[in-house]
Amino acid sequence: MIRDPHLRRALAYVRPYAGALLPVVLLSTAGTALGLALPYLSKAMIDDAILGGDFPLLLRIVGLFIGITLLGFVANVASGMRYTRVSAGILFDMRLALYRHLQRLSPRFYARTPFGDIVSRINSDIGEIQRVTADAALGLFGNVLFLIGTVGMLVYLDARLFLAGLVALPPSLWALVRYRRRLEGRVRHLRERSADIGSFLIETLQGVRTVVASNAQEREAARFGRHNDRFVGALLSMRRYTYLAGGLPGVLLQTGTAAVFLYGGYRVITEA
Repeated sequence: MIRDPHLRRALAYVRPYAGALLPVVLLSTAGTALGLALPYLSKAMIDDAILGGDFPLLLRIVGLFIGITLLGFVANVASGMRYTRVSAGILFDMRLALYRHLQRLSPRFYARTPFGDIVSRINSDIGEIQRVTADAALGLFGNVLFLIGTVGMLVYLDARLFLAGLVALPPSLWALVRYRRRLEGRVRHLRERSADIGSFLIETLQGVRTVVASNAQEREAARFGRHNDRFVGALLSMRRYTYLAGGLPGVLLQTGTAAVFLYGGYRVITEA
């Protein structure tokens, strides 16, 4: 049950395309399954073919490796092309609904609302909403499926090494949640500053004859510079938290990789 009313409203535009999205889900699932087979083939290639000195087996495994890689590529391309077509329909439906809503508003709304803000909402914000509702939903499905398959494959290959790799997971999740929440506010602030620039350009260009007639070009250029400075400040702030939200968890996860190498190497040395 989705509690967020805004997300529920956005998902209402996705539901009519559920049937069209089904092939995307199936192709994405196939691509994920094919990708999960590659680590097992790598294990068989090293343990059974190379170390076992079986060249015919090595040829078969390499052929399977190439075939699975090509099939996964085809599945991902087909899924991406199909999704692009469906998402374009979802985006148009959202923009059409907003456009019809704007047609029903009173003239007082347009008197007090900058025209650039309206254009920004139609162009940028609606696209962002569509990306969150459709892209994030499909991305979540694919990532969860890949996570389940990866965990199953790792446990099957070596449960103890899998547990050793979990050492860095708690601090990585903590860093991700902590900085992701702050990043959301910075992204919202950046969109507002971008809308300010759009509003300024549309309004000043509409009245460019008045600006030139009153010899106010330098004043308007200075205003544009101030808008741009605020946008750049918001962009840098957003970028800083993007690196923290994405890079810091990755750095912490590398300690888990180090733990796997240490523990795995120790077992190889002591059990040899």
